Amino acid sequence: MPDDYQRPFPELSTIAEAVDFLNELFQRQLERSMERSTPPNESTNGDGRAKNAFWTLLPPEAQRRFFLKLVSKRPFWPRVRTLVGAPPYSFLRPEDEGVLRASGIARGRVNMAKAESTATSYNQFGHGHYEDGVGRLYRVIVKEHPRGNELPWIGLAAGVRVVADVRIRKRSQTNRMAIFNGSHGTISQASLVFPRIGDMLLLKLVSSLREKSNDNTDDDVLRAKVDVGKQKAAGSPIARLVLNVQ
Repeated sequence: MPDDYQRPFPELSTIAEAVDFLNELFQRQLERSMERSTPPNESTNGDGRAKNAFWTLLPPEAQRRFFLKLVSKRPFWPRVRTLVGAPPYSFLRPEDEGVLRASGIARGRVNMAKAESTATSYNQFGHGHYEDGVGRLYRVIVKEHPRGNELPWIGLAAGVRVVADVRIRKRSQTNRMAIFNGSHGTISQASLVFPRIGDMLLLKLVSSLREKSNDNTDDDVLRAKVDVGKQKAAGSPIARLVLNVQ
């Protein structure tokens, strides 16, 4: 990797810093869309980066606070879909249902929030926080004993338990059957199933959160045991785990 490699996000370590970064990023995208007379719900250059930053950097409660503040400003309403995505949003609570009209953000959508707390949706992972050796992606939701307002993946010391969502990559039915039949090897087979209770995981910080893509420092690697696991729904590529950091 070249020496001038830069992470997609600046040096951020706290939720407050991430919120400041996102406020500036979203405001810049709003101004850009106005300068270009971008139609409502249509993307302009940089929207994808802003949306990935939102989903990657903030834990659900911070996402909820950021979003509710965002939609309290009417000029942002036409930009909600391109900057945050289409509802329903996993970070909203049932009592937030009336904050905006879901169908105004995405045609055919009825609800802004789920009826009950749920794991992250497939398209709401952003870059994720960790990945394992078979290509499963992990997003830390909440951790025990947070120090100050650290970002979710920072400060995960041995003995700390975390709630994390894991995402299995979507594949075509033909590809899945070929992998299940063993034509792509045992590693590919493992990529189709969720970690099991008792499994020991070796997780590596995703490249967008590391200083260099080829870094292999201890700070980039997390060893954790699966204590609890529950699939989001039958057939879902998402599961919620409780991990015990080793």
